[in-house]
Amino acid sequence: MKKIVLLSVLFIFTSLLFSQGEYECLDCHQEHSLTKFVNDSTEISVFVDTSKIAKSVHADLECTDCHVGTENHPNGKALPEPACTSCHEDEGEEYDTSIHGKAYHLGDKAAANCWDCHGGHEIVEHTPSHQNKMVEACGKCHSDPKIMAKFGRREMDPVATFKQSIHGKIFLDDPAAPVANCIVCHGSHDIKGGIDPTSKLNKLNIPKTCGTCHEEEEKEYYQSIHWASIQRGHYEAPVCTDCHGEHNIHLAEGEDALTNKLLQPTKLCASCHSNKTMMERFGLDARRLDSYMKSYHGLAVLKGSPEAATCTSCHEVHAIRSSRDSLSSVFPANRKQTCGTCHQNITNDFAQIDVHPLDMKTRNPIAYLFKRIYFWLILVVIGGMLAHNILILVHHVREKRKKELGQIRVTRFQTFEVYQHLVMLTSFLTLAVTGFALKFPDAGWVHLLVSLGMTEAIRSVVHRVAAMGLAVTSVIQLIYFVFTKKGRHDFLSLLPNVDDVIHVWQNIRYNLGLSNEKPKFGRYDYGEKAEYLALIWGNMVMGATGFILWFPETFIGFLPIWVFETSEVIHYFEAWLAILAIIVWHWFFVFVHPDNAPVNLTFLDGKITEENLKHHHPKEYERLKKEQESKED
Repeated sequence: MKKIVLLSVLFIFTSLLFSQGEYECLDCHQEHSLTKFVNDSTEISVFVDTSKIAKSVHADLECTDCHVGTENHPNGKALPEPACTSCHEDEGEEYDTSIHGKAYHLGDKAAANCWDCHGGHEIVEHTPSHQNKMVEACGKCHSDPKIMAKFGRREMDPVATFKQSIHGKIFLDDPAAPVANCIVCHGSHDIKGGIDPTSKLNKLNIPKTCGTCHEEEEKEYYQSIHWASIQRGHYEAPVCTDCHGEHNIHLAEGEDALTNKLLQPTKLCASCHSNKTMMERFGLDARRLDSYMKSYHGLAVLKGSPEAATCTSCHEVHAIRSSRDSLSSVFPANRKQTCGTCHQNITNDFAQIDVHPLDMKTRNPIAYLFKRIYFWLILVVIGGMLAHNILILVHHVREKRKKELGQIRVTRFQTFEVYQHLVMLTSFLTLAVTGFALKFPDAGWVHLLVSLGMTEAIRSVVHRVAAMGLAVTSVIQLIYFVFTKKGRHDFLSLLPNVDDVIHVWQNIRYNLGLSNEKPKFGRYDYGEKAEYLALIWGNMVMGATGFILWFPETFIGFLPIWVFETSEVIHYFEAWLAILAIIVWHWFFVFVHPDNAPVNLTFLDGKITEENLKHHHPKEYERLKKEQESKED
């Protein structure tokens, strides 16, 4: 009996000790104002919400079960970190080998630890309904730009892209669904870097990781030439994530999917198979893809045809084999079946047609012969037609010139203006050709110019010389406008006025057959005014942006950095605006307009027949007539 009483007293005393320890912790940590300093600079709260502990899986544990106390802790000595591994030993060993654990033990406190992922006092039992919190838990670090930049993952938010992917949408809608998520692909406590041979995301292990859900695709991929290349040490060969993406995986039919059928030959497969350096490494010809794009299949794909054959239509999707493999869909014996998927009732000969035609001269000498015949036939026939029509045009221009020389002619432009126009025309066309040659280096006409000797060094010099020619003519015109009486009169005549608005309305009505009254233009009609003022504006804009791009080292000293790219944009699009305006507007009135066809000859000597002046510029004709009469009086 005495022993029972003694044991009871001992039990009660021990219980009181534990209760007192728990009570002593909460005596301070239930204070909302309780804080501590981290690194002597950051103050954090150490308040403990007992309501959260009561709902957690650790509700039955004492504080000291996790927080190993010290005798003088209340006097200021900090507690060590929670000892999770005292209970979760296996998980702790896995964590120590992970990329998070290694970084954390090396002193990087930004690396995730147990409570960063699982929580602190509020840890609850893991159930499917809590799985969607996993994305947010990972996102605490992996959506933080500062933390990502620290580990070289700048401007990347894998959690945000995962949420938009097919995996993410399914997972967030139903966390219990058997779909890829952070843990399925990366692991949980044993997350390792991709370079680690045991990592689930090591390139050699990615097919197996994806095969967790996609078993059939994994089996097919292991039969492919891509997997065989990787096993031979060619790590540039693709695995699942190279084609499908990582976090941003979409359904293959989706417009945003990397594996969308219409994007395969232009982006997905092209990223490797149009790379000359990479293809040479594998003994393949990078021109194959380009030749496909010129075939009917390729052209149909560019047109957006969903029925057109693409890369995977012929080569399969995951089980892509070498064309020398007897199981390959493009092995000669299997081509009839492959082509027959789209083409019904075909013969073996039809199936042997090369859809990646290269080296036509040796492969098909007859087709090559006809290609050369037609090249010269087109050159001779069309060249002959062009020469014939130029001969007719020259004849009519010569006859028109003779006819005008026999009539009374009035000086419309000064002789220096005629030469100025010639320099401007030459400079403008040279600038257009040499400028667009820089912007479109792959164009056929650019390759022709290069073959004739227009290297980049020569092109840049010619472009700048032409720019100076245009600038000089602009300065001369400015001097003419400012310092000569006739120049000042011309400039005032170019300024828009109310009559121009009236003339636009009258001209529209006249050409629509709604009125018989033609507008009576002065020295310049509204079209000539708009064109000339646009020329002045264009020269100012092109000159300013051109000089900034010509001397960036000089202008960087006092202009903000955004000016340079902006100047490039303005220079490029202003060039398009200018060339299109010349073709559509100016050349229409010079060459196409019935009153001037086949060409307005005023550009030759600056003179216009009195009859044409009276017809096109009646007010100017009357003004000159009055001036002449006043001189005679």
